[in-house]
Amino acid sequence: MKKLRIGILGPSDIAFRRFLPALKNSEHFECAGVAIAKPHERNQSYNDHELKAMLKKSMQKAEDFLKNYQGAIFNGYEELLSSSIEAIYIPLPPALHYVWAKKALDYGKHVLLEKPFTTNLADTKKLLKIAERQGLAVHENYAFCYHAQINKIRQLIEDSEIGEIRQIRAAFGFPYRGAADFRYDRELGGGALLDSGGYPIKLSTLFLGKTAQIMTAALQSAKKHNVDVFGSATLENADGITAQVSFGMDNSYKCELEIWGSEGSIYAPRIFTAPANLTATVLVKKQEVRVYEIAGNDQFLGSINHFYHCMADNTLRLESYAEIEAQSRQIDDILNLTKKAGGNYESEINTGC
Repeated sequence: MKKLRIGILGPSDIAFRRFLPALKNSEHFECAGVAIAKPHERNQSYNDHELKAMLKKSMQKAEDFLKNYQGAIFNGYEELLSSSIEAIYIPLPPALHYVWAKKALDYGKHVLLEKPFTTNLADTKKLLKIAERQGLAVHENYAFCYHAQINKIRQLIEDSEIGEIRQIRAAFGFPYRGAADFRYDRELGGGALLDSGGYPIKLSTLFLGKTAQIMTAALQSAKKHNVDVFGSATLENADGITAQVSFGMDNSYKCELEIWGSEGSIYAPRIFTAPANLTATVLVKKQEVRVYEIAGNDQFLGSINHFYHCMADNTLRLESYAEIEAQSRQIDDILNLTKKAGGNYESEINTGC
């Protein structure tokens, strides 16, 4: 079977560390190459010295890509989008997602976007409408959803190993990464909610189901940044089951899920970021603790495979649209709740369009 060609907008770290190693093992795609942004495509202002340094750094990273993986270096995002590729992977900062995903869709390309899909619900809806009109797949890369430990947890719940679900608790956070990181820049779509917050919200929705709604939320800033750096929220479904989520990017590291049941609990200590070679563990705590080991599997490859199936299957593609919109709505609801409560984080973020 001939593989489809997928290109990468920008030589990002996540593309090099996780996406390309997974893509190398894909049965469906091959890497067409990586694009280096031209100055006017960067949506940021630089003086001549800064621009030269940025271009040099980007080129060095792109060359490192090609030492390990196939493909070419494209001189500009538009050059890659206008080429004969079938699909594009966009690992850019969130504020650039809308403008470049829209351009990609306008060029007739299927789009795999890093999370969050966009920085607001309105932009998400616009992209989904364009994709549906043109029959194109779009996919939001919450890769943890495609790790085998998720299926194991679902099986344990279906088998009533912990009785009836009483509550879900999920947390994801990491230490401060430094002011230069895009996550701490509002103009680039930074903020804990759009970054680490999306993970436990997405996970909670997986288990609560389509009726899950945001009930309470709080966002807090620190270290004089103009973005939220930690927060929390409560979701509830039609059955009255709640999920408590917490997140942050000025926290000690946490990456865990606990599902509390009437007869026991399920605990997964590495639920979001398991490397491909990690043997993940899922614990069932009752009178005694049972440990289930999940052999290493590549959740990024699982996400890439799902993207391909969305391209090939119209029903799955429509389901993907609905899931993306639901996730964007949850985040939008949190922003609106915290804004009404007098929070200091505004929901409007410059998307560069």
